[in-house]
Amino acid sequence: MRRLILGAALAAGLAGAAQAADFVVVSSTDPAIARGTEYASGQALQIAPGKSVVLIDPVGTVKRLTGTAAPVTLPRRHLASVDAERLAVVKLLVAPPRMRRAMPTLNPTCPAADLTTFDGILTVAPVDGCLTRAREAFEAYVSKAAGPEPAA
Repeated sequence: MRRLILGAALAAGLAGAAQAADFVVVSSTDPAIARGTEYASGQALQIAPGKSVVLIDPVGTVKRLTGTAAPVTLPRRHLASVDAERLAVVKLLVAPPRMRRAMPTLNPTCPAADLTTFDGILTVAPVDGCLTRAREAFEAYVSKAAGPEPAA
């Protein structure tokens, strides 16, 4: 019985990993593609000609895709398993800021992490009171990695 339960849990976990998103939209000049949207690797994405989309994967690789008349195929990611927790933190970073109803912490104690690295940003972001600092570092990280916006 124990083997059956473990086998079912493993199968459910693998099925969930197979359907997990591999990329999150960080920015888009195409109004039809919203920031925070998730896409799987190898998926065809219709980007309007002259528009661009910046994507990030759970490892921190940033890709800028430019639209053409034909759909753009997202790169294939060969990750053994997509870390759902990392992707959830990325979604938190690209989500619109929320209004706080409680009194903010004046001096939050954020973990000592290098905010110029993707892993450092993901370490700081989930800590209460540190999300704003992590968002600023994330935007700088993505801007540097994606490069300048292509000329129209």
